Amino acid sequence: MIYGKLSLEDWRTAGMGGDKPESLFDSNDVRIFFYGTLCNRDAFSVAPQLSNAALAASLFRSDGARGFSRLDGSFTIVYYSADECGVARDHHGTHLPIYCTATGEFSSSWQYLEEQSGHRFTCDPLGLSCVLQRGILTGDGFLLKEVRRLNPGERFYYAKSEAAHPASSFPVRDSLFTYSLDPVIEASPDVDAYSQRYGELHAQSIRRRIGNSNHVGILLSGGYDSGSNLAALRSIYDGTIDSYSIGFRGNVWTELPMARLMSDTFGTRHHEYEIDGSEITALPSIIRFLGEPFVEGGLMVNYCAMRLIGDTKPEVILGGDGSDQYFGTSGRGVALHYLTGRMGLHPFLRLANSLMSHPSFDTGGKLSRIKFHADGILHLMEGDRFGFSDVAMRQLLQDARRDYVAPTSPKSDLRSFEHLYTQHAYVSDLDIVINRVILYKASRMACMFGNNLTFPYMDLDLYHFLQKLPVSLKCKGDSVWKMARGQAVAKYLLKYHYKPLLPEAITSKKKQGGFAPMPLFFQDPAQRSKLKDFILSSGIYKDYLRRDVVEKFLTDYDREASQTGGWFWHRQNKALQYFNLLALITWWEEFVERKSVAY
Repeated sequence: MIYGKLSLEDWRTAGMGGDKPESLFDSNDVRIFFYGTLCNRDAFSVAPQLSNAALAASLFRSDGARGFSRLDGSFTIVYYSADECGVARDHHGTHLPIYCTATGEFSSSWQYLEEQSGHRFTCDPLGLSCVLQRGILTGDGFLLKEVRRLNPGERFYYAKSEAAHPASSFPVRDSLFTYSLDPVIEASPDVDAYSQRYGELHAQSIRRRIGNSNHVGILLSGGYDSGSNLAALRSIYDGTIDSYSIGFRGNVWTELPMARLMSDTFGTRHHEYEIDGSEITALPSIIRFLGEPFVEGGLMVNYCAMRLIGDTKPEVILGGDGSDQYFGTSGRGVALHYLTGRMGLHPFLRLANSLMSHPSFDTGGKLSRIKFHADGILHLMEGDRFGFSDVAMRQLLQDARRDYVAPTSPKSDLRSFEHLYTQHAYVSDLDIVINRVILYKASRMACMFGNNLTFPYMDLDLYHFLQKLPVSLKCKGDSVWKMARGQAVAKYLLKYHYKPLLPEAITSKKKQGGFAPMPLFFQDPAQRSKLKDFILSSGIYKDYLRRDVVEKFLTDYDREASQTGGWFWHRQNKALQYFNLLALITWWEEFVERKSVAY
């Protein structure tokens, strides 16, 4: 844990509490505390003995806090000078979370801030509602009114140049990174030249992260991303590699056989674990560690993978996270949104979506399938919307007018498919999926078990390269109409480069799996009975949720769980709603009611 206070008074003697910083730089013009690790020191002409804090100070002197955006790694930087002080997070927030109060106190633990304040913080109903509907927190708020959470790639700061802020306001927040939403379009891009450069940067990223390690671990899913990591790793490293894979018991779409094939091909010591649903009992421990009621389909996969590694830990573990999103996802969804928007069909889709929002249609039948797909087209920019619908939220809450605001999407850029694809890649893929979901859960679960997990695809040089990559080499299709029918190749450049290097069984298979079958965690009737008792006994019904509506949801779930078959996405969404509800109530009992939870 780290903690401190943002203040321009006595900045020369400003100190930090908690964990010792990795390095400290102190001079007559700037004082910098550096926590975490850097991967791209080789990008700067600095002596090996120069500390990370000193490097950060030189960047601050040349370009202010914006200079920190040139650093790549997993870190938190706290800086003080005569004119400005602040706390900054790395590009994707893989280091510790940072929370801040209106008076400038900040910490990697909001509980510590609460203790220091001397009074109980109050829940923000809008944050709680966001968890029920999305499983994650979006925007700039938090679960508590007195606290703000610093987003990845951002800073909280005070500066003399800013207008005076009243004592009740929070420090200023802004992003250290700038993003261009102008797409790169080339009629005939040189795919071989781009492929060669991509391979060089990917190998460089892995080399930066493994350093002089003699024992490297890698997470294997059986797909292109983890397989390409392993192929690139083996091209530069001939030492010991331990690979780790997670499957689901009884799941016909398991990718464990593909992971074993990759292990055999590249010579790793392979370890695997099959989830059977009993792992749901670990949720209280996870939420207790996170301090937040976070839910996402892959949370338990990350938890089990990090637990599988055990005590004999590799020096560094490579994860394949983020590659999909850096290239851009939902090519078909973007094409459908673009075409329906250009044809003026969005008002009709919104009307149809509204008419089909009545709970009587939420059965998994044909109409609910139509609504599911219409919802995905209309709300393309919001990321996955698994969780309780707008209608369900207004039924669940005691005072929906106060405690719920329906999410809104940014205006779509329909100038071209390429413009919309680039906008979606930033608004949804980067800001929501990478920063708030996949890297958050992966890095926090690694921290929970003391594992050094790193993400080669998130390398800053690789990121800048992909920002300048033509859209046609990210998502390749003959026409927007064909893309809308699913005839497109995602991550085209990555597949072009690594297809010759991976087993044919990997490169020729259709994409399968990738989705944790969430009903698995609620298939045991005895376990559901315990969870139902726990949920209905919570103190959250005093002034937030309606107990009768929650009880009906749980009863309906019991009835549907006893039935076989049905549409996958209906069952998946219902299980995620259950997971969101369970996580929120677990958090409430732990941190509001102050009860130790065990299922």
